[in-house]
Amino acid sequence: MIENLVLAAAGFTGGLIAGLTGIGTGFMMLAVIPLVLSRFGVPEQYYVTVTIANAIFATMVSSLANMATTIRRKSFYLNETKWTALGAVVASFVVFETIAKSSFYSRTFFNSVVVLFMFIIIIQTFKKLKLSNPQDEHITKTKLLLTGGAAGSAAALTGLGGGTLVIPLLNLWQKVDIMKAKSISFGTIFAIALWLSVNNLFLEPRYPIPGSFGLIVFPMSLPISIGVLIGSPIGVVLSHKIPARTVTLLFLVVISSVAIQKIAELVWLEN
Repeated sequence: MIENLVLAAAGFTGGLIAGLTGIGTGFMMLAVIPLVLSRFGVPEQYYVTVTIANAIFATMVSSLANMATTIRRKSFYLNETKWTALGAVVASFVVFETIAKSSFYSRTFFNSVVVLFMFIIIIQTFKKLKLSNPQDEHITKTKLLLTGGAAGSAAALTGLGGGTLVIPLLNLWQKVDIMKAKSISFGTIFAIALWLSVNNLFLEPRYPIPGSFGLIVFPMSLPISIGVLIGSPIGVVLSHKIPARTVTLLFLVVISSVAIQKIAELVWLEN
């Protein structure tokens, strides 16, 4: 019971910050899921693949809730999201199948990639992505496809939602207003996570993991998903009401904590 409450609390926190910032819940799941895998009977050789798959599943739930909120608020951009999502889905599938599931993608390699992306996120946050004038937008289908491809590759390698690349590439490269970029990010993250989750649920062989379906461990993922469903819409609403500086500081504290944990795991694995 206590374990389920902890997982739900982690899902709520991840969903809340995802709604506030426009990125997926993966950063929080990457901190929590590896800590409980052994308690759910996951063999160590599957830790990396199962962590990525279940982090993506939680991200799918979060992004669906966030996307529904943006649609209700009439701030969803279908055309831009469509092309970004197309590039993201294709890239995420190819990278997940060829790299993330390969034997050389070890736990140490995985943690190294995650730490690298964490530092990229922190640097981007310190840069404080700017609000752009809609008249300055320079969007093309090619740029949207490339943006989605970069995000999909990152999601497949790390379990992060991909918004960490979608938002800065849209905002700084294509001059898209930050709130519009956040909305496109929600739709792109959902497309990536939905496709990968369907693949992980139905197209993967059965694994010797109690309560799992494909790569998804439901006794672990369900409490997380419940927390995410509650936290994500609250985060989207709060993002329009609280100061941006407060959101930035909260995000930096959480993401830095995850980065420190992953660095500690790297040191421990080396020893």
